[in-house]
Amino acid sequence: MTFRGKPLIAHVYDVAREIFPHVSVISSYHDSIPGVRAPILKDFIPTQGPLVGIASALLYTSTDYTFIVGCDMPLIRKDVITYMIDQVHGEDVVIPKTEKGYEPLHALYNRSCLAPMLNAIDRGNIGIRQVFPLLSVRVLTDAGCFVRDGLFTFTNVNTEEEFSLAERFVE
Repeated sequence: MTFRGKPLIAHVYDVAREIFPHVSVISSYHDSIPGVRAPILKDFIPTQGPLVGIASALLYTSTDYTFIVGCDMPLIRKDVITYMIDQVHGEDVVIPKTEKGYEPLHALYNRSCLAPMLNAIDRGNIGIRQVFPLLSVRVLTDAGCFVRDGLFTFTNVNTEEEFSLAERFVE
């Protein structure tokens, strides 16, 4: 989808690269993406789902923590990511949670998550929430910076209405 004149994922990428020296894209569908100058890495197995994507990112990284963000989150903000990084105190996962639930595609994951994730995937459990009981999880529930103009920074767009709303609120 085109967002403000470029692919939506390029918008998310531009915000991420303001913070992180290395940004990668996990996708089994793309070899290149206009506006994104990042390595595009394939899921390590063809099974689809957030857990496989997150585990793939952790397999490819050499850093202790990896910030995972969905490509369909146009309200992503640098101050929110920085706030979340500041909340890391050795946990396996630092993740926002709202009344709708966890936000696994806007969270920080330690490489220590990899073994439990791979074990779950091997057993056919590809839901990320199923792995959380095996990990130390810091849940962020009441951060004022998560909301601006009534919208969460990790709001993803799945409909034309959500897309239009997001376009009005992005700075």
